[in-house]
Amino acid sequence: MTQYAEVRNTQTGQRAVFPLPFLIGDLEKIGVSENFEGLLFVDGDDDTFGYGSDGYLTVEELRTYLKDYKNRQNPYHFDYMMLGRLQSDCDYFLGYGRFDENRLWAGNVSDQIAEMKKIWKKFPDKEKPEWLSWDDILRYEQRMLEGAGASNRIPTMEEIERDAAINEHPGGAFWLDQ
Repeated sequence: MTQYAEVRNTQTGQRAVFPLPFLIGDLEKIGVSENFEGLLFVDGDDDTFGYGSDGYLTVEELRTYLKDYKNRQNPYHFDYMMLGRLQSDCDYFLGYGRFDENRLWAGNVSDQIAEMKKIWKKFPDKEKPEWLSWDDILRYEQRMLEGAGASNRIPTMEEIERDAAINEHPGGAFWLDQ
């Protein structure tokens, strides 16, 4: 089902209906160029919540909204998001998470990596994420499996001091003496 947006040039009152997503250049019909300085009012089938104020958008905000709209139409949108979430968990696990498997979405390293591999294989070659290669996943797997056994190790004095400083100032800035 095609969604539409009615766009009104607030300076001239000109308006037109465009199928989503459209190109900014299409707005020339209503007197809007790439360097338009005014506001546009956008109303339509898709919510512009988070872009502009009450439907009023600048050309740049409209450009960002249209890019986001196009991304949401990608059938792999949620797979990209989930893969990014899983990768973030891996980064945390290897860093501040100190190899605590309870911090992983899957609850353990093997299942976490298996889920990442399953999602990554879903993507057609031209849709594979540029930010995470198959080799990256294999490197995560190796580093995480090596570190998973280290969760029972005794923390260093530096780690204890850092954790104490963080707990003393939750959500705030803190400094450790060097």
